[in-house]
Amino acid sequence: MSPTETIPLLIVVLLMISIGGGDVQEMSVTFQGATDVDSLADVHVVAGGTTTVPGDATVEGDIYVIGGTAAIEGTVDGDVTLLDGNLSVLDGASVTGVIQTYSGSAAISSDASVGQISQFEAPTPSSSPAQRIGAFLLQFLVLGAFGWWLVERHPLVIENVGAAITEHALVNAVVGSLGAVTLLVLFVYMAFTLILLPVAIVGLIAEFLVILYGQAVFGYLIGKRLPIERDGVATLAGIAAFLLALKLVGLIPYLGGIAQLTVAVVGFGAVLNTYFGLQRFEPITIPGGT
Repeated sequence: MSPTETIPLLIVVLLMISIGGGDVQEMSVTFQGATDVDSLADVHVVAGGTTTVPGDATVEGDIYVIGGTAAIEGTVDGDVTLLDGNLSVLDGASVTGVIQTYSGSAAISSDASVGQISQFEAPTPSSSPAQRIGAFLLQFLVLGAFGWWLVERHPLVIENVGAAITEHALVNAVVGSLGAVTLLVLFVYMAFTLILLPVAIVGLIAEFLVILYGQAVFGYLIGKRLPIERDGVATLAGIAAFLLALKLVGLIPYLGGIAQLTVAVVGFGAVLNTYFGLQRFEPITIPGGT
């Protein structure tokens, strides 16, 4: 799952936790790889990869699945909520609370022990080809309109961010990864304080928009290399090519997710380093260094 898909669902998880009114002190998130857990934080979010509760393990806490796969072979003393991705509750497994499914794929064995199963009936299927194409077109229209506006009205702004990406990708990757993770952890902790919940949600939305900003700049950079004279049209074509490439790369197991994450953090770092494109980024040099 790409970051642009993870953050909105993570916001939903925070809202659900806050509305539930539970005493949550700790939250953990897995984004990729295969992970076996024999203990959980108060809340564990599966955003990618495969998270397994082994058959000989008993864990306490709630599990939210927003991407990837959660496989329960042992005992979960809590609730399990499926918002997207895959959930498997195997033979002999036990979930003492409620298994709530909203979307995604759930396979619950008849030999498993479950306190209660609740399924949200969506008004329309969420994974039809028409809806996937519609979601892609909506993302293209939003990024395309934003990229067009920047190129036509503020060309220096998008040029500054683009230059930072092409000239200092490694620095941006470091700054972007540290900044994104730090802000994500900060907003998650803030969400558990009722007074700061609106600030946390606004912060997560802002982080999501910065990632989209970086994606628009990647499209602009691709458009500059296309044989199209008008900058606005070239940017639109570049954004379309970028989004399509991002979708295709995401189909590659593991490597696709890593590539999508790398693009996101490089763009995030470039936006931050250029103060949203308001100034050219020049790394600090040590006097007398080589």
